[in-house]
Amino acid sequence: MQRRRFLACSSALAGAGLAPATTMARRLFPADVTDRYVAWQGERAVGRQEISFTREPGRFVVDVKIQTRLTARGIGDVSYAHESREVWETGWLHALESQTHIDGRDQEVHAERRYGALMVSRSNGGPFQMSTYIVPSSLWHRDSRLVDAFIDVEDGSIRFVQPRYVGKEILRQGGGSVEAHRYTLRGQMNREAWYDANCVLVGWDMPLTTGGWINFRRQMS
Repeated sequence: MQRRRFLACSSALAGAGLAPATTMARRLFPADVTDRYVAWQGERAVGRQEISFTREPGRFVVDVKIQTRLTARGIGDVSYAHESREVWETGWLHALESQTHIDGRDQEVHAERRYGALMVSRSNGGPFQMSTYIVPSSLWHRDSRLVDAFIDVEDGSIRFVQPRYVGKEILRQGGGSVEAHRYTLRGQMNREAWYDANCVLVGWDMPLTTGGWINFRRQMS
């Protein structure tokens, strides 16, 4: 049986064609669980992802881990490892820490909200600050389907996109299939993302710089 989850869908934007309408009241943040995904390159499983949600006093914490080993055209095997921690307070991103290793090259991001502004430092670029609402590019958050800008969890840069709701599809995932709502993000970050009726991220695709896509599909419990 598919695990019941609670994420609030945004019915207010349904009239604009950006989100499917919903009549169920759901919590802003999901329950304390770990969602697991398998990464596919074509028909070959090439890695895994985990997204873990936990509550601490006054905070909501999201830990993301990804490990893949891809085959890149003209390059050969490429290893990728990513770990990040998001800390949320009162509905706002309060802190972000990440380390990413791409075939031996390292990137780090450190961000913390102080006096209302998110102070961002990164290993590949200068520091900056921003006071606006922002969502990380990890895609689990309910607003990932709707926003026009993300903070990139790999390098800390701001990525502008144009979101579009495509429609309902049956998405195959480990253990079965699920009816999901598909969204397309295009711009400085290109993604395909699928969310179930509870706004749980059940799948996402990312293009590779060498061509083709890598596909992440959630394992059903």
